[in-house]
Amino acid sequence: MITIKKYIQITAAVSLFWMLSSFITANAQINMNELKQLRGEIKRLTFSGNNIAHYPCLSSNGRWMLYTIEIKDGEEPPKAIRIMNLENGKETELFRDGKRKALAPYENAFLYIGSKPPVLSGNGQVAVFSLSVGEPFHILDHYLAVIKNDGSDFWLINFPIDALAERDLRSFEFTGKDWERLSNYAVSGDGSRIACALKGHLGPRRYGNPSGIVLIDAKSRQKRTTLAPEFNGKEWEWSSFPRRPLTGGGWAFCMSGNGQKIVFGAQSSSEKIDYDLYVTDWEDLEIKKITDFHDRWFSLADISYDGKKIVFFYNGSKKQGIGTYSINSDGTGLEFQESRVAARVELFDLSGNGQFILFKHIYTGMILDLHTGQEAVAFDEKTPGYLKGLIPMDFPRIPAFWAPKIMSHDGNRILLVGPPQGKQTPEIYMLRIDMK
Repeated sequence: MITIKKYIQITAAVSLFWMLSSFITANAQINMNELKQLRGEIKRLTFSGNNIAHYPCLSSNGRWMLYTIEIKDGEEPPKAIRIMNLENGKETELFRDGKRKALAPYENAFLYIGSKPPVLSGNGQVAVFSLSVGEPFHILDHYLAVIKNDGSDFWLINFPIDALAERDLRSFEFTGKDWERLSNYAVSGDGSRIACALKGHLGPRRYGNPSGIVLIDAKSRQKRTTLAPEFNGKEWEWSSFPRRPLTGGGWAFCMSGNGQKIVFGAQSSSEKIDYDLYVTDWEDLEIKKITDFHDRWFSLADISYDGKKIVFFYNGSKKQGIGTYSINSDGTGLEFQESRVAARVELFDLSGNGQFILFKHIYTGMILDLHTGQEAVAFDEKTPGYLKGLIPMDFPRIPAFWAPKIMSHDGNRILLVGPPQGKQTPEIYMLRIDMK
């Protein structure tokens, strides 16, 4: 319950923010009025009551939505993963905290939904999400769960480290042979291929913090490690460059919808801050460097369905500085994306067809067409169905370094969040727009 004092504080803060925003963007507003307003409407999708709906993910065809819901039940609210058929509104609960147990050697511990957002295949048929091991172990994001959208064919995946095979784990004080934590994961359009970024290991001495990339064929259930160190008994060793994905530039991670290309950041030389973006091919595992920034600040990346176009957000000082860049997957065609109305294009999502970048200017949703360079307003207060309360309607909150999937393949369906009247916490909405 928000007290009157708290309500006044929030209202004053929001009012001040809007006043400052209006002042800062006074000149830009002239250009905003010149921009094309895409025709669209906003429709509410969730009715969660006192519960909290968050981390939504949209299928490429715009027909399915996967999300996490926190259920207000007792002192420790359980979470659940749900999928919704957006054509008829029917929901299916795919997983709930504490309903399944972990694999050996943690088989007596229950599983809980991890800290990462759930991911949905482009066709909406396969859901992927991280699971943590509960008491008494408390291991965050240790497993990957894969399940069909009707709740069938549940598969719990662990990740053994190849370099620890046949090792005497006890002599090194390892409590397990698996990678400790999932840092990121992506799934192909048909759900048959999954790419995972992992780090750490279950040993008290640690020996440093290794990281690696593992590819999973969901049909054969086979795993392949593409980039990881060896263990010499004293420390983790990297035989060549690139190395150390997930550190610095390694936060950027994504896979093309056709399952052919995986984008990641990694260390490029012995210089500790020398990082760049790389692309590896699913079939031959060939790794190709595609940027030449020699810096670690690649915080987000996305790739088109066909694997040809990549966009990324860079927040360092090299090249043209902070902002969104586009590049071809072969490393050609690097281009800094500029906005007529905003200080910079802050990438939020890329449409699967590789044409549209979704970004925000203050609280206005914007579309940048990479083919024409034109910007347009996707939604604002004038869009039918827009709700304005203490918190304006916005894009969903996503953890840092995580590529959201809230935009359909053609860019005409976008997920939004906002608090409906009389509710403090947000619900999930669908923005339908005419891209013509």
